[in-house]
Amino acid sequence: MGLVRAALLGASLCLCQLSICGGAAAQNANTPQSKYQAAKEQANASSVTIIASSASSTYTRFAQDMQDVLDDRSLGGLRVLPLLGSGGGQNIHDMLFLKGIDMGITDAAYLQYYKEQDPILYGNLESRINYICNLMNAEFHLLTHQGIKSYADLRGKKVSFWKQESITSLAAENIFKVLGVEVVPVYLDDAAAIEKMRSGEIDAVARMSGAPHNDYSTVKPEDGFHLLPLDTATLTDAQHAKLTSIYLPSELTSKQYPQLIPAGKTVPTLATIIVLAVYNWPEKSERYLKLEKFVQRFFSNIAEFRNPARHPKWTSVNLAAKVIGWQRFKPAQEWLDQNVQATSNDTTDLRVAFEAFMRDYAVKTSLGPRTETEREKMFKDFSKWWQTQRN
Repeated sequence: MGLVRAALLGASLCLCQLSICGGAAAQNANTPQSKYQAAKEQANASSVTIIASSASSTYTRFAQDMQDVLDDRSLGGLRVLPLLGSGGGQNIHDMLFLKGIDMGITDAAYLQYYKEQDPILYGNLESRINYICNLMNAEFHLLTHQGIKSYADLRGKKVSFWKQESITSLAAENIFKVLGVEVVPVYLDDAAAIEKMRSGEIDAVARMSGAPHNDYSTVKPEDGFHLLPLDTATLTDAQHAKLTSIYLPSELTSKQYPQLIPAGKTVPTLATIIVLAVYNWPEKSERYLKLEKFVQRFFSNIAEFRNPARHPKWTSVNLAAKVIGWQRFKPAQEWLDQNVQATSNDTTDLRVAFEAFMRDYAVKTSLGPRTETEREKMFKDFSKWWQTQRN
């Protein structure tokens, strides 16, 4: 009997202690410190960062569009945080070494560039930095005075290369080197560079950016500036072959820059491939799972980016297009593998891209509307090309 009473007393004490502890825990959950900690964990649980470029750059416009379309402020929803950066090259470096940087927009050429610069530090770069998708092409712009008729006219003169380690500086260095034209590089933001060109302190402003580039909106016809062409008319065959082994032939149009290019005319130039890159966190880690969530929401909502309110280059984004020399981020490849049949059967996005292509084609060629038969034939050819980008 004594043992039973002792056991009952012990059980009562335990229940009392549990009640006290439970009450204390509930009380602690309502303290300022505990509520702060819970709010902090929730805020970080689904937030991802994208480092872009200057406020007016196409990079940053794309990152802003991703925030506008993908942000979900519901409990546990995704939050996208665009960050101003210093350009494509620095973005690779920042993804590798800065805390808190998940993704960055960069030039595809930088992967090989860094590996060649320091094979020890960057030797396995492709396994640490992956890509989610090919975003766009960025065109090379060289803004200068009307009196400058060729790249050779800039020999010995001051040219703004924007920021060091940017895709602009890398492209400008490559192009002037291939042309055998030595210039004096200066590193200025576009607004300052354009002002210095107006005052005669520098002679040209280089910029590798997706057209139309916002910083040129301040340029007026009375400034007497123009965009210098870069094509077979201004290059030798050897120079052209060398540059087109690195860059893509492209054009700037009067629709993009009506204040700089006469109506119906184009300025030939070169372009580079821009990717949305990502730090390859260990699989199933907290950061990896957040990026997996981002990829799924981004890819599933790609049609929303084709809205006219977004940057016009979204209309040509093909999620399945491969980038040579890069490894696709595993969650992105898995999404494509699971959805390739659905996306290949859905021609809506393809039609949107085709119509954008036709509008651009009409501007570049100055050709009028095509007949329905001609358009359908061109659409079939365009569809075949689109499918080759998936393989």
